[in-house]
Amino acid sequence: VLTESLLVVAEDVRTAAAGRVGAGKVAPLEETKAGVEVATKVFVASESVAGGIADEVETHPEVTVVMASHGRGRSAALLGSVAEELLRRVFGPVLLIGPRCELDGFDGPVVVTVDGSSASESVLPLAAAWAIELRTEPWIVEVVEPDVQTSGDVGQAAYPARLARRLAADSGHPVQFEVLHGHDVHDEIVDFADSLHASLIVASTHGRTGMARLVTGSTAAAVVRHARCPVLLLRPPHLAAT
Repeated sequence: VLTESLLVVAEDVRTAAAGRVGAGKVAPLEETKAGVEVATKVFVASESVAGGIADEVETHPEVTVVMASHGRGRSAALLGSVAEELLRRVFGPVLLIGPRCELDGFDGPVVVTVDGSSASESVLPLAAAWAIELRTEPWIVEVVEPDVQTSGDVGQAAYPARLARRLAADSGHPVQFEVLHGHDVHDEIVDFADSLHASLIVASTHGRTGMARLVTGSTAAAVVRHARCPVLLLRPPHLAAT
């Protein structure tokens, strides 16, 4: 496995010194993780750090960006300024490690959130691919307001059940589903993922407006901040940043 450690620095930082720092940070990983080859690259950004990372992603669109996110407070940039800007600039998957992430392994299932929008459904193949690679099952999860009037649990489950059947047929892999009830979408998602000891939460960064919207603000940020596993966010290519 080849992993590239990209250290993005401002123009006024000495590249050689930054390279030594980056190499020092990844050396323990090379020594302790068998089969992981880590290459360190220093990229001097002409603008912001997120802009520098976005430029690299554009050059290598097949990559998945992995970064820690430690946004704090109640501001709009709950994900942290770099992660927030990056999610608005790139279309590829971004794997965020939040401040409460304490995952020791990838033995649990993959939880993927949907909200009825095509944007949220566009991440289903990605979630299935990760689940297959991790040798686990994906769980398709929809959060519904407690006071939503339907014909009962069966009626509410029809939508995620249909998606699960379709994804299972397309991927040839078992798919589970669940309908959650609550006013706080992020709480329901995080609690459910905790109950399954999930390895990963997958979501689109754009969905419907209102309660079910997973954007780089309130809901997605709260999931990243409180989840005990990594969160994989994806902005579908057909959607512009807002």
